This record gives sequence, structure tokens and C-alpha cells, in this order.
Amino acid sequence: MKSVHRRALAAALAAAAALSCASRARSPVAAPAARAEAPFNLVIVTLDTLRADHLGCYGYFRDTTPHLDALSKESLRFTRCYAPIAHTTPSHASLFTSVYPFEHGITANTVLQSEDRQREAAFRPSPTLQTLAQALQAKGVATGGFVSAAPVKRITGLAAGFDGWSEPAEHRRPGHETIADALAWLDATRARPFFLWVHLFDAHGPFDADYPPAEYRTRYQAGEALKQWLAERRFPARISGVNTDETDTTNVVDLYDGAVRYLDDQLAPLLERLGTPEMRASTLLVVTADHGQGLGQHDFLAHGIVWSEQLAVPLLMRLPTRLEGVKQLAAAAAGAIDAPLSTIDVVPTALARLPGLVDDSFFHQLRGVDVLAEAFTPRGVFGMAPLTRGLLAYTTTHWRLIRGKEGAPQLYDLERDPYELEDVAARHPEIAARLDRALLAEVERQKRREAIHAQGAEEGGAPDPKHLEELEKLGYTSGEGAETSPPAPKKDGGAR
Repeated sequence: MKSVHRRALAAALAAAAALSCASRARSPVAAPAARAEAPFNLVIVTLDTLRADHLGCYGYFRDTTPHLDALSKESLRFTRCYAPIAHTTPSHASLFTSVYPFEHGITANTVLQSEDRQREAAFRPSPTLQTLAQALQAKGVATGGFVSAAPVKRITGLAAGFDGWSEPAEHRRPGHETIADALAWLDATRARPFFLWVHLFDAHGPFDADYPPAEYRTRYQAGEALKQWLAERRFPARISGVNTDETDTTNVVDLYDGAVRYLDDQLAPLLERLGTPEMRASTLLVVTADHGQGLGQHDFLAHGIVWSEQLAVPLLMRLPTRLEGVKQLAAAAAGAIDAPLSTIDVVPTALARLPGLVDDSFFHQLRGVDVLAEAFTPRGVFGMAPLTRGLLAYTTTHWRLIRGKEGAPQLYDLERDPYELEDVAARHPEIAARLDRALLAEVERQKRREAIHAQGAEEGGAPDPKHLEELEKLGYTSGEGAETSPPAPKKDGGAR
């Protein structure tokens, strides 16, 4: 599929939304113009633990995502979107604040080592740092949040700003229960505009004899196509993890793909409701994920480190049909938008299409940018692992640098080596040094901003032992690293 032509896209976007330059000097993205007469709605769906390369619309060879594939035909599809961290709580906090984890202060899921640290773990708004829901609520937008698992429950602070809220009573629930609550809220919410967040957890393990349902557990069986796909990426033949005995890697991928298909089927009723003519006319829909999953690639089964399969996520954005210029935009973006970007760019990009939905002051905190703006220039994208891992990543159009706790940073040529199998830092020392300087400067920038945001932040709540128990049921272990403790990336890319 052909990539979008940048000039044609920019011209179409100029018709789609008029942006003011008044605050450009103060903010990475210009504040939108005044509110349109008929306001638009915003829906963000986050699909937990969904690797971008396991969707049909991202080139996967299996029919894992027919409903998302259909949505992609009506949407802008971003091919190189990276989460800033492969942990659910901090990744969602970054998505909804448009700042990196060091800035909002959540650098791992809330499975922590001491009560003091537990109290500090939840997202805490401050005069300079708010969630999208808080900014929309302040403008009178109806806000509803519906989540499916412990890492995003109310205790994490991610419920801030939501008028309506629903979460599982235990550690997780299937997507159809979450979506039923979301649809009931939509039926009861006559106010316009509205903001809806739906979080689904169906692709996340642990998987067992009861989950996913039997027809999905056995839906896919390894064949030559899967074996070739795994060989190209140098998956090991067998893999094990903290909560998984050694098994054939094909079994791991077959089961994950079944869970992805189950996830896609759970999503169908929500997509059907949002696909009515009334909703299509006035609602901007975003579908993305908080992180991917290792599945054995680079000898790692779970998530929480910084390889591309951990951080690369799908991003689909369907614009309202009533938006001026939307047809021109769709024609210009008939292929895919392939510039590297971060999920912290999602909110600024969406809000730029929805003028007046939030006050201009909200734009001052945003580190993300409007990646559809005419002035957008691709820049390095930051990624990290929880602090105990000591792993950082920096991704550009051509290169990917990974820095560990020890040893020299590793460099991968993504044009020649998209699966990060060969460290070429020794061949390109100047490039490695330049990207390493940029990465470390970005970390320092985030930490300076965190100090500003922390001033006047609300106090965190008391520790909740029940929440820790729920997280452990999902496969997380105590300590900031959570889930598993992998070694630092190997010099050969981790391939066997």
C-alpha cells in the first residue's frame, strides 16, 4: 500500500481544520480556532497488549481482525506509532496527558515495593498537568470511561475527569461487558458533545483452559506461513516465561492470535453503534493500543522492554464526515501515513481536528504534536522500560537506538533490518553518538518538566492491597519491573 504524499495530505488538512498560530511559541502544537457551531464528539478505544503487526490491515497473514480491518478502510492508518512504555498504567497516562512517563511520574504499573511508593504511584493532576478527560469536563463535555482490567482502574488516577465510570469488580472482565456499559452510557447521555474512552483487555494473558473461549483457543493452527513469519524475525523454536512453562513458540502465537480475534469480535457492537450516520457525521474515532507483546521475539515472551514488537502499536483515526475537507483528506491518505510518531501525539492530532473542544490552556502542557499539520516534521520518538530495567529507546525514520544499564548503546538500521536483528553501532559510531545524546537530552527535559508539574500536585490515595492482588492475578509480580525480568538486549539483537 502506497504511503501518503505529504504535500497532498497537508493541502487536504488545510481545508479540514484551520489552526491559530497565536500560541505556537508556547506550545508544541498550535491551539485550534474557535468552536464550530455544531460540536464534534471524541471516542478513544485502547486495545491492551495488541501488537500492530498482528492486524490484517497492518499486513498480517491471518484473519485476526476483520472488524478493525473494515474500520481501517474508513480511517487514517498510521504505520509507525510507538507507545512510550510497554506497561499499561504509564502508557495510558501518557496517551491522555500527552506527556512522557518521566513527566507525569508513572514509570511502571502500580505493583510497587513499599507503601510510600504505592501512595505516589497514582496519577496526580496539578495546575500544569491535567488529563484529557479533565480538560473536556471543564468545558462541559460529557465524559465516560469504561475499562476492563486492574492496571487502569480508579486507583491508578486515570478516572480523573470522567462523569461516568465503569470498571470490573475483580481483576479483569471480558470486552462485551465493558462495551455493554459504554453503550448504555451513550444511550443515556443526551448531552453533546461527549468524550468516550473504552479499554479492552481481551488480548492480554494469562491464557488458560478457560480463556479465551475454546473456539478461539483452537482457531489458528501453525502452518508454513506462520513458520516463515517466525523465521524471518528469528523467533526461537521454544520459549518460556515467569508464568509460562517452556513450549513451542508456534503455540504461543496461535493462542495469542485467537485472543486477538476474540478481542476484535468483542469490539464489533461498539463499532456498529459508532458507524451509524449520526455518529459518523459528528464523531472522531481513535483506535490504538497501550503496547505490544513479545511472544518470544528477541527471546522474550511478555512485554515491558523496548524492542519494536513491544512498543509498536496500531493507530487508526476516523474523522467525522461532517468535517470540512474530510473527503479530500481521505483521498490524500489513500495509502498509509508512515512517519514515526508517539501515542503522546494522538490527543494533539485529534484536538486539532475538533476546534474549541478544550480551552487553549490545555495545549500548553502537551509534548505531543499534531502529526497531520502542514508544518509537522518527523522527529525522534522516545521509549523506555520501567526503571528497574534501565532500558531506553530512541527511534527515527531510519534508525533505532537502544541504551541499556551497561555497555555501549545498540544501533539498528530499520531500513535494512526492520526486525532489529543486527547491532550496527560499531559501523556507524557518529550516528550512534548523536542519537544517544538526543536520547539523554530528552530524558533530562522530561525530568525538568516533571519537577514543574509536581508543584501543587494532588496527594495520592492510600495503598490498596486488593488492587495489588488483582494485578498479581493478571501475571504481574511485585517490584517496579512487573511481569518478568528480562536481560538487557543482547549485542546480536537477542536472536538465537
